[in-house]
Amino acid sequence: MMYKSLLLAAAAAGASALRMAPRSRLSTALRAATAENPDTKWAPLSRPESEYLIAEELVTNDEEASALADRCIDEAIRLFDAPSEEGWTNVFSEDGINVESKPLHGPYEDSGVLIVRGVGTVPASADKFYDWQVSREGFQSIDEYLVNHRMVEQYKWKSAEKNGYTEDDYDLMMNRVEWKYPIKRREFVALDTTDRKRKILISKSALHKDRPGGSKYQDEIPLDEKEFVRAVQYYASRVTPIDDENCQLEMVTWGEMCDSYSAYWVNLFNAHVFITPKFQRFREAMSGKKVWEESKIVDNAWRIIKLLPSIKPDLGLFSMKSDFVRGKMKVD
Repeated sequence: MMYKSLLLAAAAAGASALRMAPRSRLSTALRAATAENPDTKWAPLSRPESEYLIAEELVTNDEEASALADRCIDEAIRLFDAPSEEGWTNVFSEDGINVESKPLHGPYEDSGVLIVRGVGTVPASADKFYDWQVSREGFQSIDEYLVNHRMVEQYKWKSAEKNGYTEDDYDLMMNRVEWKYPIKRREFVALDTTDRKRKILISKSALHKDRPGGSKYQDEIPLDEKEFVRAVQYYASRVTPIDDENCQLEMVTWGEMCDSYSAYWVNLFNAHVFITPKFQRFREAMSGKKVWEESKIVDNAWRIIKLLPSIKPDLGLFSMKSDFVRGKMKVD
C-alpha cells in the first residue's frame, strides 16, 4: 500500500524542482531583544501559504529549556489545530489515515521541504497508547535508531512546575541519535518534551554545548562535520480519547538530512515513508506485536527510487554530490 501511494504521488507531482526562497535567520542580537518570544519576527506564524517552525536554538540551562519547551507546546498545538482549508494540501488518505502538507516560512524556508501532518486512529485507550508511546519501546517504534540514542542532559521544566506540574507529569531532556547513512553518518540533537497531562510528545532539533556544531540552517554555532553531518528534524504528536478502546493520534513531522538532493524527493518520503509506517507500527504494537527492529529506511528509500518509472538515481532530482546517491550507487 505504501509503495502504491508513493508511485501515484510521484506520477502526479512530476519532477519539477521546488523554488528556493532566500534564507532568513533570526540573529543572536534580535533574539536577545525579543527574549520573551523570539518567534515574533516571523509573525503571523500561520499564514495562508505557509507555517513557521522554530529553528535550532542553544539550550544551556533549565530556564532556557523551559522557555523553549513552552514555545514548542504552543507551536505543536497551532500545527495540530490549523484548519485544513488554510493552505494545507491533502497528500493522500488510506487505511483511515489522512496526510496533509504545507510549505514553511522562516529559518527552514529555503530547504523547500514541506511540513507534513497526519491524523488517524489507534486501537487503544488514550492513556494506554500515550503511556506506551513515551516508554522506551514506544520511542523505539517512533525512532528505529534508538539503539544509538543517548541522553545529553536532563532539565527541570520550571514553567510547567509553576503551573502545577510535578516531575511525574513531564520529561524534558536533550538527546542525540546517530543515523546510519551512506558516506557519513547523520547526527540529530533534539530537545524532547513529554507532556503527560496534555498527552503531547515533541522532539525538536536544538543546539547543546556538549555536541559540537549545528546544521546548515542556523548560524549560531559553526558547522562541525568532522565526524557527523548534523541533520534536523521535528516530530510532534497528540493523543485524544475517542472511547475506552480507541484514540485519535495526530502527528506533525519535518526532517532534512542536510544532503545534496531535491526537496521533491524529501517531501515524498516525509509523507509516505514516515507517517504511514508509524501508524502501522503503533497499531501492530497495540495488538500485542513486538514491532522494534533495526531500521532499514535508507535501503527502503533506495529500492523505491528504483521502482519509480519516472525517476532514476542519475537524473536531475539527485545530485551526484549527495552522500545518499554516491553511497548507494557504490553498493549497487
